[in-house]
Amino acid sequence: MLVQPTGEVQVHDAGTGDLLRSIDTLPGDRSAYQRVQVVDDLLLLVPPGGTRLVGHRLPGLDPLWTADVPLVSYVVGCAGLLCALQQTGGLQVLDPATGAVRWSDPGRDTLADVRDGRLLVAGPDQRYAARDATTGGARAELGRWNLVPSLRRDDPLLGVRPLDDGRLVVAELDLAAGRSRIVDVLPDVVGNCQASLPTLLCQRLDGSTALWRLRS
Repeated sequence: MLVQPTGEVQVHDAGTGDLLRSIDTLPGDRSAYQRVQVVDDLLLLVPPGGTRLVGHRLPGLDPLWTADVPLVSYVVGCAGLLCALQQTGGLQVLDPATGAVRWSDPGRDTLADVRDGRLLVAGPDQRYAARDATTGGARAELGRWNLVPSLRRDDPLLGVRPLDDGRLVVAELDLAAGRSRIVDVLPDVVGNCQASLPTLLCQRLDGSTALWRLRS
């Protein structure tokens, strides 16, 4: 898929490069700016003004729906639905077939991950919670953590929390079970961790970095 500065969207065959379909998404206003995303088999447009979200089906670019979603920052697929994150915080969860709002939350929580039909959301104070993706119902409070970046998308979610004595608590954030489980406590660690499980790389108090193999 190619998006031209003029607003034309083109879909090409990935094997041959042949043009399959094109549409003009900015008729009459070539200087305007709009954001474009692809989520699964949908082309999603945030037209100028940022108050709507427009869905087209790929690869034919058939128009499906227009939804009123103000100040959209970005959209991700979440358990078969669409999670539209807003620039001011909060989210709206849409049906990808119709654009209808399934549920919304105007709060300041941010979406951190999606697993097993659950959303991992973080509050302004870095407290994490698991929520049901379909209904928005709160599943469980998981505690205050710093989420650890992982090299593999399917690795378990890890959170770390420093203690006053220079140790670092490492926990698995289990969305399906709705709980956090401590897996290790590391000595003399500042944080700044990255994971490629079962290996964890973190910065030590003296500025050096070290590798740990986490307990199962």
